[in-house]
Amino acid sequence: MRCILNKGWPTAAIAICCAFAFTNAHAHAIAGQRLFPSTLTFDDPGIGAELPLVFSHTRADGITTNDFGISVTKPVTPNFSLIAATDYLGVSQPGAPALHGWSNTVFGGVWQVYRNADTESIGSFSLSRAFAHTGSRATHDDFSTWSPTFNFGQGFGRASANWLRPFALSGSVGLDLPNTRTEPRMLNWGLSLQYSIPYLQDFVKYAGIKAPFDNMIPIVELPMQTCLDRGCHGQTTGYVAPGVIWIGRYVQWGVELLAPINRRTGNSLGVMFGFDFYLDDLAPHGFGAPIFR
Repeated sequence: MRCILNKGWPTAAIAICCAFAFTNAHAHAIAGQRLFPSTLTFDDPGIGAELPLVFSHTRADGITTNDFGISVTKPVTPNFSLIAATDYLGVSQPGAPALHGWSNTVFGGVWQVYRNADTESIGSFSLSRAFAHTGSRATHDDFSTWSPTFNFGQGFGRASANWLRPFALSGSVGLDLPNTRTEPRMLNWGLSLQYSIPYLQDFVKYAGIKAPFDNMIPIVELPMQTCLDRGCHGQTTGYVAPGVIWIGRYVQWGVELLAPINRRTGNSLGVMFGFDFYLDDLAPHGFGAPIFR
């Protein structure tokens, strides 16, 4: 799962979480002419077969956290996919031994609930569970967590002003519901604002932008997490994450800075790198194909 927000309050800082053509790309969320790239801090609203790998480096209250997240999505039908995910965490702070290991394993499913080509809108709903004691001894959680999440995307392709049409929004709203009374419930919410250079040149006006910049999507993500109860009610952490995503035929890559929104989140800039392999293009007749059509 692509979560880089602090789960503890406030001192525990373990992070939890152009050969290209639109008509041939399937791994991303596509609505009409609009492609929504795989964002680094929350899931995109598509359900195609993909393998995202995301690394984040953050620092808060002297605690440095390196998080390597890996997940895989396998289509079962054209509108439903299975997901599995985990993270490898490295946490260090002065005067204490460094911690390294895997977080709990996450399994779940994601449904495509709507897709409208005319309005360039798309949405999905996922339900996943992180299972207790499935990670490494030093970094696993002793409790399980259910996480229902709604992800959406909306393109501006129908805007009357040409300069607005390459823009798009995507977002995510979800809950973390632990099965213990000692851990707080969390509201995870995020937005991204994207400007698609491929959309600009293919569907608005050719601007003469050459490779490799013609496949880039400048983006600003706003991943947030708000505590709902149990000692931290109303407290919010999050980042402003500006960066760029490059879209290829079989893979995308992206890099973003992580600027904390408040002192509770951290006191220094972080960074994220991500690669997303399009398994439904790499293995269209194998792992990338739905089991049932």
